[in-house]
Amino acid sequence: MRGTITATGILLVVLLAYAGSCIIRPFRDCWLCDGRGHHRSKRKSKLSRPCRWCKASGKRLRFGRRLWNRVRRVHRDAAAGARIAR
Repeated sequence: MRGTITATGILLVVLLAYAGSCIIRPFRDCWLCDGRGHHRSKRKSKLSRPCRWCKASGKRLRFGRRLWNRVRRVHRDAAAGARIAR
């Protein structure tokens, strides 16, 4: 029983730390271009092209922040729908 409480506490601390880091730094470097915005072609190493994953910005929204934005959008839309239904 005590091990379950400890594991739950550790999991909660890790999730809160990740949520805090998503609030502080919502973007991360793109995994394909390593944050440069362009990546080199495999055939010719001197040619580079804009990264299609990050749309040449070099940054991508983190998974936790994307999830948080979706939850907020659903909540906002539900609240707006409840106001209209009255």
